[in-house]
Amino acid sequence: MHESAHVTSIDAIVRFGSALRTFEDDASRSLVALEEQAKGALEWLEHDAPAYWRAQVKLCFDHVARTRTALETCRMRTVAGNRPACLEELEAYRAAKRRLRQAEEKIETVRHWVQRVRREIDEYRGRIMGLGRCLDSDVPRTIALIESTVGALDSYIDRPDAAEEP
Repeated sequence: MHESAHVTSIDAIVRFGSALRTFEDDASRSLVALEEQAKGALEWLEHDAPAYWRAQVKLCFDHVARTRTALETCRMRTVAGNRPACLEELEAYRAAKRRLRQAEEKIETVRHWVQRVRREIDEYRGRIMGLGRCLDSDVPRTIALIESTVGALDSYIDRPDAAEEP
């Protein structure tokens, strides 16, 4: 015993196939774009940010050395038998040391975020793996099935004896 399908619109099936192709294209492009963004962020965190902060540490270290020299020079001076307080030089030296510590902390912060971002990217890749497989195999198979179904329905409609079958 054959069951019959009650198809009211072949055009609706065609539109669904078209929408599925659009979805496949949009989703595939989105996955590629997200992968590129993830790679770019990781590249920046692994290479550019550490290089920047290492350069900043070097600049800060040089600034600490200059302000320490200025402070020591000030402390060796005597004006009318009195030594100056050298408050400005002392504050500049302390500020330079604070900036050096902050730059060194940024290097550690970047290391932390590199590890965290790697972990998150790996998790993301694991989560979308199923979608990628679906886009690579299931959707094309479904589109092929829709196309063959539409072809079969079109040929059924075009047959002269199609209207006579029960």
